[in-house]
Amino acid sequence: MSETVARESQAEARPSDRGSPSLVRVEGIFKNFPGVRALNDVSLTIRSGEVHALTGENGSGKSTLSRIIAGMMKPDEGRIFVDGKECTFDSPSAALGMGIVMISQELTLAPTLTVAENIFLGRLPRTRLGIVDWSRLEADAASALERLDIHVSPHARVGDLSVELRQEVEIARALSANARLLILDEATSSLSEAATARLLERVRQERDAGMAILMITHRMPEIYEVASVATVLRDGNLVATVPLPSTTESQLVRLMVGREISDFYGKRSIQAGNQVIRIRDLHTPAGALRPTSLDVRRGEIVGIAGLVGSGKSEFGLALGGAIECVGEVEVEGRPVRLGDPRSSIEAGIGLVPDDRKSSALLLVRSVMENFSLAWIDRLSRAGVLDTRRERLDVQGAIKRYRVATASAGVSIATLSGGNQQKVVLGRTFMRQPSVLVLSEPTRGIDIGAKSEIYRMLQDAAEGGAAVIVISSELPELLGVCDRIAVFFEGRLEAEFGRDEATEEAIAHVAVAGARNKQRVVNRSEDRQ
Repeated sequence: MSETVARESQAEARPSDRGSPSLVRVEGIFKNFPGVRALNDVSLTIRSGEVHALTGENGSGKSTLSRIIAGMMKPDEGRIFVDGKECTFDSPSAALGMGIVMISQELTLAPTLTVAENIFLGRLPRTRLGIVDWSRLEADAASALERLDIHVSPHARVGDLSVELRQEVEIARALSANARLLILDEATSSLSEAATARLLERVRQERDAGMAILMITHRMPEIYEVASVATVLRDGNLVATVPLPSTTESQLVRLMVGREISDFYGKRSIQAGNQVIRIRDLHTPAGALRPTSLDVRRGEIVGIAGLVGSGKSEFGLALGGAIECVGEVEVEGRPVRLGDPRSSIEAGIGLVPDDRKSSALLLVRSVMENFSLAWIDRLSRAGVLDTRRERLDVQGAIKRYRVATASAGVSIATLSGGNQQKVVLGRTFMRQPSVLVLSEPTRGIDIGAKSEIYRMLQDAAEGGAAVIVISSELPELLGVCDRIAVFFEGRLEAEFGRDEATEEAIAHVAVAGARNKQRVVNRSEDRQ
């Protein structure tokens, strides 16, 4: 689709043609950060009873625009209208007062409080005496959780929950606020397929009841499943507003990235070599991961699938030395001391955890410090850091991995989630480890960057690395992996080769176990 056609499509989606009343309208929004123009004269109309997708690459301005609408930051220029009346939001509570609620991929829950307290934080029910009505709080929280089919106790401490459950609690909090406009900023990035399906069903119900939804996601199937219109941003500029589904996925992607993306997953023609990593009876004392054995060869990309709680996340953390575990792990014939991150790194294992914010980034430090953290030992001599080499290496990495940042010296907290993920991935790839263990590597990543990451995986495999990809996205695993191991109830339940793997077969094992199917565990031994 050319941009001329896109502009014509934009005219098709104008208010008078769609009929629904305008709820929120922004006009001429500008926003600048040091060295970067995040938004440049952007206008947008969001209608009641409509799911409006906001799309674009990482750093295109999507999250900045949504935060302005939600009162989390102020524009440098521009106006916001609600129900046709101009408004100024000084805080998120001001936006909430107008019925605007935002759910971000960067969780905002208070980890030391309970689920119930987080859901109604700032609006706890009170008795006539003005004290917190704890019984009503519990009942209201239980109702909010039941509404989304979330199985967690209202009394549970949020800090003890998994990333997925925390995201679901965040969603329950937003929906309990009786929003008129719900902004979903990568809200499904931490959710399993089942939880995502439940959320999308709720989105349809709220849309049909008249709620407006502004949806930011890099997952194309979700956009086409619930949205009727999409606005595309690129480098802070409005490219087009187009109707869906009459605008095809390939047309929408081209508007987002400014080019065609062919051969999305890349081509696999690498012959597996000798065994690189040998895993025997790896398990955690608490039982979240049961005795698991697996071998991965040089040049192989092995996918790990399974539901939340299946043991797949613990498997990755155990390999990276991030949790206590028992068993045997060898890299190129040398044993790895388990439960020790330094030992895993020195053995040649590079781990990218699924929760970058709490497990992979120093949010109060700069982009440069977060990048060079992984190879600081190579930049120091006699305990003295070679700052010139550090600066040159990091500048090269920023360019190589296309990290959108004003400079290497800015705080990494100012980057979009996708660009933060590029830093975590890039610094791991720069070490050129023998084994790459990547947990949800494309979470929060735009479609153009995903293609680049898949190419990086191919390059690492071609360079002789053994690659393990843990992912909740089955199309991703099917597209890039040579074989896929499926976890169920803490154990490696079955493996599928490239030719036999299908979404249906993998999902069946992930949900119900192997059951009557032939159970195939550690088939890599047969390939020796």
